[in-house]
Amino acid sequence: MKRILLIALAVISLVGGVKAQDGNNTSYFLSNLPQRYRLNPAYQPEYKVFVGLPGLSGISVNYLNSSFTAEDMLYKKNDSVYMDINRFYKSLHKRNFLYFNNENSILSVGVKAKQWYGTLDITQRNDFLFRYNKDLFTFLKYGNLEHSSLDFGKLGMNVNSYLEVALGLSRQMDEKLTVGARLKFLMGVANLHMTDSDLDIVTEEDGTMRLHSRQNIRIAAPVRIRDERTGLPFEINQPIEWNDIDFNTNGLNISDILNARNPGFAIDLGGEYKFDDRLKFFASLTDLGFIRWGNKDFNYNFYQDADFVWDGADISHSVNDKLGDHISVDSAFQKITNDLKDNFRLKSKGNSYMTMLSPKLYLGATYQLNRMFDVGGLFRASLVNGMFLPSLTASVNGRFIRNVSASVSYSITRGSYVNVGAGITAKLGPLQLYVQTDNLLACNYTNTQSANGRFGINFLFGHKDHKKKDKKKKEQPLEELVAPIVVQKDSVPRDTLPEVVKDTIKDVVKDTVLVNPVAPVQTEKVVDVADDTLRNFYVIVGSFKNKQKAEILRRKLHFMGFKNSAVLEEGEGMFRVSAACYNTHAACWEEVFRIRKEYPQFIDAWGLSAE
Repeated sequence: MKRILLIALAVISLVGGVKAQDGNNTSYFLSNLPQRYRLNPAYQPEYKVFVGLPGLSGISVNYLNSSFTAEDMLYKKNDSVYMDINRFYKSLHKRNFLYFNNENSILSVGVKAKQWYGTLDITQRNDFLFRYNKDLFTFLKYGNLEHSSLDFGKLGMNVNSYLEVALGLSRQMDEKLTVGARLKFLMGVANLHMTDSDLDIVTEEDGTMRLHSRQNIRIAAPVRIRDERTGLPFEINQPIEWNDIDFNTNGLNISDILNARNPGFAIDLGGEYKFDDRLKFFASLTDLGFIRWGNKDFNYNFYQDADFVWDGADISHSVNDKLGDHISVDSAFQKITNDLKDNFRLKSKGNSYMTMLSPKLYLGATYQLNRMFDVGGLFRASLVNGMFLPSLTASVNGRFIRNVSASVSYSITRGSYVNVGAGITAKLGPLQLYVQTDNLLACNYTNTQSANGRFGINFLFGHKDHKKKDKKKKEQPLEELVAPIVVQKDSVPRDTLPEVVKDTIKDVVKDTVLVNPVAPVQTEKVVDVADDTLRNFYVIVGSFKNKQKAEILRRKLHFMGFKNSAVLEEGEGMFRVSAACYNTHAACWEEVFRIRKEYPQFIDAWGLSAE
């Protein structure tokens, strides 16, 4: 068993120390973080182009322990640290686990083209899981209790390291629905996988112990495991002597580690649905895939299924060393060790095998409270080696300015119920920095069962709402740019003009700055639907025959900051939606052109004089 443990330690070291996982839940709510597409491939970043700084665009770590903390194991007394066995033992559940995950982004790029958004990224990923039953420590603490049965259960270790190359594509189907997918090619680096693990000890009435062990240990790693006597791989189904197992890494090169002889494939699927201007829903399913470990030069599969009856060690002949049948205490226990090795020998079972990734399900929603803040909720479920790991997250998120967003969250995970998270993104010029964690309380490392974090650096270009300015046009006199738009009393309202006319107007006025222009406005006899009080001039941004649609637009304007928005009823059955009202013609007309310039969706805004 010593050799197998050494092999396990070697594999762990090869995956870079398996540091931990991504604190992803809070990332889901950072509104301007491009890396959200990794959690939901339907997400389209706000910038037309983003490039992650190679090697630093995304580094994440996570640690999750289902039972004990450092404070449960250790205590300090007189400047010395001691292990508290009793407190540690009480903290254990019947079944326990330790889980780590780590992601390192090597390359990350995204580009927008009309309704499509494409991404390419290369990531190195590591996972580690150790499972054990409390009975394992019961045996170590109390020994074999009379008439007892100790179930060590699914004792096992699973380590996985691979390189991921992913191509993603999302499309905005309409104003409400966006869908996306990512196809991923995987190259396995190292794997240690203990399956069908079963270990138990039963103490009989006569004091003897019956040990049963069934193990299937699969290893794929850039190490050579050979028969020390022959220097060759072990033969299939032949018993393996523990002392004959030899492993080394001599003569290995980078091509032995990074190769495509351990291929795999996976897919991510996602969708976003905008229910209305405030409520959005998200759903995604990621890491649906597998890796086939088929590199015969570095793949190994060992199995064991054995029973052993241990009746103790006979040390009656160890008291008097002058007797002829004397044996030392060390020799007596060495005999037991040899018996164990003879009965629990491994056998080689072949090479190639397949492992599944750990799929993750995300279901979430956000609700916009006002222009600056929204709240969100997220359910996340992971399946790790057949073990279900759910979590729930609630968050409050703020977008203070375009370049800065922040989120505060609270999460409940399996075995960890107090997790306060936070995240922030900040952009200075084209450079964006981000950092977030799902558990700020992990700073008190002595009393935490989970810890995680993610940080990175991006370059962002071309915000989707950015309008290029034409310097030449700005320098020209207003009269050469466009004549004042005059709307006669019996003319058709501008929001009902043909699209060709609208496009012509947009091209002319989109970059125009007008200061107190003098131009007439349309005059109508109107009634304020909510209030009989009328001003002299109104800025109209929409006209409807349906009163309900007009009211929906008015509420949207109010949410956008137009506090004096109103619905006006025109005598012939049209409902005008006003964004603002004024007492003077000049003030009204100035606001019309300000709205046209700053709000492209209201490029058809016009002025109305109330009779």
